Order: sequence, then structure tokens, then C-alpha cells
Amino acid sequence: MKIAIAIFVKTPNVSPLKTRLAASLGKEKALHFYNLSLNSIVSTLKQTETNPYWAVAEKESLDNPLWSDFNRLHTGEGDLGDRQSHVYHELLKTHDAVMLIGADAPQLSIEKIEQVIDALKSHDYAIGPATDGGYYLLAGKRSIPDQVWATTPWSDVKTKEILVAQLDSKPYELDALTDVDTESDLKIMLSEMPQSLNENQVKLKEWIGEL
Repeated sequence: MKIAIAIFVKTPNVSPLKTRLAASLGKEKALHFYNLSLNSIVSTLKQTETNPYWAVAEKESLDNPLWSDFNRLHTGEGDLGDRQSHVYHELLKTHDAVMLIGADAPQLSIEKIEQVIDALKSHDYAIGPATDGGYYLLAGKRSIPDQVWATTPWSDVKTKEILVAQLDSKPYELDALTDVDTESDLKIMLSEMPQSLNENQVKLKEWIGEL
């Protein structure tokens, strides 16, 4: 099965990043977390048999050296639903299945990626719920109607619940993980790290321990 994984990112110094985290840690530390998180995700995805892509928010930043590890595509314009729909369907044209993930769940493990790949053999969709009511991963091998994206409220305690209710078949559900939005989320996220850490997850863990 040919699988694409799109990591949704914003480019530092072009778009505001981790604003809620920056409110308590300061912009510099929030940006450092963001970069450590990205590096952790890159290290994880490079160990999988998938085709990773950067889904970049800003069209003018597609050639930024920060995004040189993987192929990249623009998310398009609109709200989060519009952007996810665009990337999902664009990649589905050339792949058997597509996974969408964010840049703020560095605890995502190879095992979870492999779990999704295996689940997609018998399910049309898979989802990784976030503890705040959203999701840290959405995967599928079938088109998702525009109406599903348009009527799902984003950044809401019922985001995942409402999206899942509108899918035409029940998705495989992973264990819940914490998206890092606030300083208090950092230690919770650490407790969700896999037992075997990649080198960048180790660096992230050490950095959080020094805060």
C-alpha cells in the first residue's frame, strides 16, 4: 500500500506559532519547542515505509530550507477544514491512503504509524483522538465529502466526535494523545512518549526537563 503522510506546518518568522505556549513560555522557547517537535517527527517518519510531505501553510515558504527533508505542497487557503480537505484529496490522487498529522504531537511513535497502516487494510479510515477533543492523526483511503470538512467545528471539544459521526464508515481508533498547546501539556506529553525514543525525542525530553 502506497501511503502519504502530510505534516501540517507553519513557517517560523512568517506565521505566528504556538501562541498559547508562547504566552507562558515566551516566543523564543515556544519556537524552540516547535523546532524540536518537528525534528522528532522527521526522525520518526524517516523510519517508516511511507511517503512524508510537508503541508506548508504559506505558499511563499514552499522553498524554505526548513522543509527540505521531504516533498512539500501548499495547504491552499481557507480554514483548517478547507486546508485538510485540499491536502488529503491532492495526495489521494497518487497514493492508496493518506495520513494527516500536526506538528505538535512529537510523541507519535513508529508503532502507531504501523498500527494505522495495518488498520487501513480492513478499515476505510483511522483516527488518533487528542485529549482536547480534536485529533492528532486522521487517515483514510477514500474521499471525504466537502460537507464533512465544512460542518466540523475546529478547535472544539467535539471536533473529533462530529467528524467521525459524519464519515461513511466507522474509523479505527488509536489511543488518545495530548496536543501541546500550553506549558502544562509538556509534561503530560512526555508521559506519552514511546519507550524507545529517537535521538530528537531524547533532545526534546532533556529540554523539557531543564525548563
